[in-house]
Amino acid sequence: MTIIWFLLLLSPLVFFHELAHFLAAKAFNIKCLKFSLGFGPALWKKQWGETEYRISAIPLGGYVAMIGEDPNEKLAPEDENRTLSSQTLWKKLIVVLAGPTINFIIPIFIFFFYNLSIAQVSPPQMGTVLPGMSAHDAGLRSGDRVLTINGDTIDSFDQFRRIIQNSPGETLSVTVSRPGEGKKSVKLTPKSSIGRNMVGLKAKIGRAGVLLNGTLATIGIRDLDSPAAKAGLLTGDRIIAITQGGKTIPVKFWPTYEATVRSLKKAPFTFTVLRPLKPINPGMGLSLGNIVDVALSDPETLSQVEQGEFYVSSTALEGAAKRWGIRKGDRIWSIRRMSDKENVSDCVPAKKSIGSFSEFEDVVARSPKSRLCVSFITPSPGGTCAHSVVMRQDKLSSVDQIGNNISRYEIGFSTWRSLDIPDDIPVRGRVGFAVREAFVTTWEITKGMVLGIYYMITGELERDNVGSVVMIAQMAQLAAERGIVFFLQMMALISLNLAL
Repeated sequence: MTIIWFLLLLSPLVFFHELAHFLAAKAFNIKCLKFSLGFGPALWKKQWGETEYRISAIPLGGYVAMIGEDPNEKLAPEDENRTLSSQTLWKKLIVVLAGPTINFIIPIFIFFFYNLSIAQVSPPQMGTVLPGMSAHDAGLRSGDRVLTINGDTIDSFDQFRRIIQNSPGETLSVTVSRPGEGKKSVKLTPKSSIGRNMVGLKAKIGRAGVLLNGTLATIGIRDLDSPAAKAGLLTGDRIIAITQGGKTIPVKFWPTYEATVRSLKKAPFTFTVLRPLKPINPGMGLSLGNIVDVALSDPETLSQVEQGEFYVSSTALEGAAKRWGIRKGDRIWSIRRMSDKENVSDCVPAKKSIGSFSEFEDVVARSPKSRLCVSFITPSPGGTCAHSVVMRQDKLSSVDQIGNNISRYEIGFSTWRSLDIPDDIPVRGRVGFAVREAFVTTWEITKGMVLGIYYMITGELERDNVGSVVMIAQMAQLAAERGIVFFLQMMALISLNLAL
């Protein structure tokens, strides 16, 4: 089947490539002797007018045989002006470039019809804005919805991400809508970084520290005497709706929760919460639980309710965290890497808590072998039972499916942080969307391939990595196994290769 998929992938591209040369030549009255799909002996041929049309035995290309290509060929007087070499320069260029041009056009059509089939896209919403990154420094926050960049309307998260990646070091004017606060405009300069372009090659790209995944509205409570705790709220409860005065507002992400709470009147209201019975995968928001309504007297009862992402949901049975006294329900306060010169007594809680659990994860990721000073608060009446421990991550070893030894470091606990993506939104102006995405995608892939050619010239990319006919055949088989859409996308990629 591999050879069949290979032929189905390559043959249409070669056919249209050669057909473009052929039609351009015919348009200028250049005499074409043969039009062949494939090389070698003819499997099928038919004479039609002055041209022989054939399908040849070796399906690795094709050709158009024009009169006058053989310098030793004797031409009839009436054919002397019908050779390619006898044409003016602009006509020669059109004939020569017709094939590559059609291979640029084919991907545009493929991507157009693919994008025309898309009815919904991810909204241009900032699910998570990472502290310390350029978006956060510019004043953008989790939950912001991008409206425009440099005056251009942003319709999807992919469009926003693409602009950021293509603008390293450039200052962008970004207008967003913030829950409960309305429009805000900021100047954002994506940090220049080395990443991967659309064809997988190293390239300079922009990073702003914005993720589509957002933190769900899961709460944590460390003061067991607080009004919220006495009303019946528990750490790990996920707020899914807030009702006041007969009006119910659905809640999914934490920024929506904050904005809704700020808008509440000083009057009784009700939280509808998903109360977990057994976490399945807290990080993905998966748990077994019950829907519970909790009545509260007024918004001031929520003054000590925090994000659940700071609260421990489970500890590994024999993990580092459990050995050092961290338990389910504890509130992670701060973390820092300790120098070799510091004593255990130097590990004390920071004056200010970490701003997000991403800060904690960043320190952990950068300190696999270092001592860590971790401070946490055990929920209690008053919520002031603080602890600090000096600990190291555990080194865990395993073997992957092909026998490679893998080592990783783990701290041994999970928190109630639950992530999800915003609901998709309908595509606005599907034809215009399809046209724009078709041209942009084709352009981005072309840029990536040109960069690959440059890398080959400079020696940064070995020619062995470019791939052979055998590799193309294998890719055709894999693409076919993944479905017609992926197969057509692979065809577009190969078409651009032929164009270049």
